[in-house]
Amino acid sequence: MQSGRKLYTVSTLSREVKRLLETSYASIQVEGEISSLSRPISGHQYFSIKDENCQLRCAFFKNSARLCPTKLKDGMQVIISAKISLFEKRGDFQLIVQSVVESGEGLLRKRFEQLKSQLNAEGLFSLSAKQGLPSMPARVGIITSPTGAAIHDIISVFKRRYPATNLLIYSAQVQGEFAAQSLVSAIKIADTRQEVDVIILGRGGGSLEDLWPFNEEIVARAIFNCSIPVVSAVGHESDVTISDLVADIRAATPTAAAELLSPDKQELRRTSISLYARLQNIMSRHYEQACQQSDHLQFRLSTFKKRIEHDNYRYKHVEERLFHLIRPVLKEHYYQLSNLTSRIHRPDQTLNLQSQNFINIHKRLMMIGQNKVTAANSSYAILQQGMSHQQAIRKIKSNSIYLSGINKRFWNKIPQLIQQKRNLMESKVYALQTLSPLQTLSRGFATLQKPGEQTIISSVMQLQKDDAIQANLKDGHLVCKITQIHRDKND
Repeated sequence: MQSGRKLYTVSTLSREVKRLLETSYASIQVEGEISSLSRPISGHQYFSIKDENCQLRCAFFKNSARLCPTKLKDGMQVIISAKISLFEKRGDFQLIVQSVVESGEGLLRKRFEQLKSQLNAEGLFSLSAKQGLPSMPARVGIITSPTGAAIHDIISVFKRRYPATNLLIYSAQVQGEFAAQSLVSAIKIADTRQEVDVIILGRGGGSLEDLWPFNEEIVARAIFNCSIPVVSAVGHESDVTISDLVADIRAATPTAAAELLSPDKQELRRTSISLYARLQNIMSRHYEQACQQSDHLQFRLSTFKKRIEHDNYRYKHVEERLFHLIRPVLKEHYYQLSNLTSRIHRPDQTLNLQSQNFINIHKRLMMIGQNKVTAANSSYAILQQGMSHQQAIRKIKSNSIYLSGINKRFWNKIPQLIQQKRNLMESKVYALQTLSPLQTLSRGFATLQKPGEQTIISSVMQLQKDDAIQANLKDGHLVCKITQIHRDKND
């Protein structure tokens, strides 16, 4: 043994190499093709990832594999997130896999994050730019595929919760090459027509590729520029798209969006009953206040009447005193005139003139007193008519009858509106069922496509001998093999 060199045991060297690898490469991403995949009963998955020059062993343990949405298979091109380790018992270099995505999905994820950062920097996700939703929309626009499951879920929720809501469907593709442009066109049409209070933009669940049209920049900008509030309801609760981030409100599913915009008719009924009770209480309070005010005016009127009677008594008393005062004066003047008759030559004319003056003064005093009494009686009659208790009661009864009529017309109108909307909905459902491709399949027809592909086969030029095809019937599908191909002579 040479001195100065450290001697390692196999176990010690394996442990140090393992520690060095795990420390230096704690988290990496590797792209390649899966081969030699095995799934033992333990739940772990073991495979190799390779390219044209090399391959690496990989271990995908059960706890991590259970969270992976991608089902692995041989030949799949993937990007794995892993850490490097060493299996000490065999001395094998291996990757401990943490997550796996298909290569195409990985690129889409990268594009998603880049567009998300760009639009966020431009302020398209800002809360200040988002619009509020109407509390009870009368007309709701739905942008989705008219043949998808999402439209049926939305319609059934509105029919169950609040059938009075008008639903307008703006047909659009939600999957495929031209889906993004179709969604943009539908949004612009709805914004131009301004015939709905709010828009639901949605579709059912699917893979990242299926939902990709809702991650396109043109769709995001169309939602941001739309003057009508937009509710995004794309995929399932775990799916998050760019449209969800730009929209004014994000709903987890199309069903959740419909429940968000449709008030519960039972809750509305309870609210209406509560408001009616409040209205009755308010009317009762107003009636009580009017009665109290009427009683107060009646009291003031009776007080004024007593005052008038008191003034009449005073006037009569003054009149009697006046007569008592005038009579002695007249007598005294009469006696003076009588005494002067013998002393004054022809005094009859002067006496007649003075007597006439006294008579005129007496008439004027009597007229003034009567005019005052008449004016006081007129004022009393006017006040009594204006402050009549019966007039206030008639006004309250009139208002009560008017409000009762409004309430009755309100409740009579609701069943009619509900029936109209139910008839309209049933006609649209019948039209959708008539146009559904499932009706064609139920008559014995079938659609052909290659297994694993979505394109419908419409020509023999798309097939070759020994190709496998899938025939879709109304209750399932058949997998067939092409043994012969006959082409028409005209072709």
